[in-house]
Amino acid sequence: MSATGTFTPHPGAAPLPRMIRAQAALETRMLLRNGEQLLLTVIIPALLLVLFSAVDIVDTGSGKSVDFVAPGVLALAVMSTAFTGQAIATGFERRYGVLKRLGASPLPRWALMTAKTCSVLVTEVLQVVLVTVIAFALGWSPHGNPLAVLLLLVLGTAAFSGLGLLMAGTLKAEATLGAA
Repeated sequence: MSATGTFTPHPGAAPLPRMIRAQAALETRMLLRNGEQLLLTVIIPALLLVLFSAVDIVDTGSGKSVDFVAPGVLALAVMSTAFTGQAIATGFERRYGVLKRLGASPLPRWALMTAKTCSVLVTEVLQVVLVTVIAFALGWSPHGNPLAVLLLLVLGTAAFSGLGLLMAGTLKAEATLGAA
């Protein structure tokens, strides 16, 4: 504010970290508002965990079946969000010209991809918390190193997010929807 009480504008782009945070927050809100995405990212993994833990369909060896099923459902949750969700959303953004418009903004392309991946990570944190709570309620007793699990989740997210973005950037939106 200047001395006379009026606001003085500061033209120019926002700092890069703030742009990435804002874009990631927008991407997260759009992902969580989409009913199909919520079904894919939240409901299906939770149902699969409960179903395969309660019903003896798959031979899980000795011990509780939830101990066998929970890690697989966590991996499924990562793949469904990072690959399928990312591919479909970005494919349709490309089709509708959203990516072209974002390309004209001050946000660099690599920062847009970073924001999309951060959005996936936020969604995955919600998934992991939900699946873990349900698994503990079913009697899960996890084994292994939690840091190794966290590292694998992050690496899986990066790999499947990259594959989803590759698919969305190469195929038409409908083909991406079907293939993913």
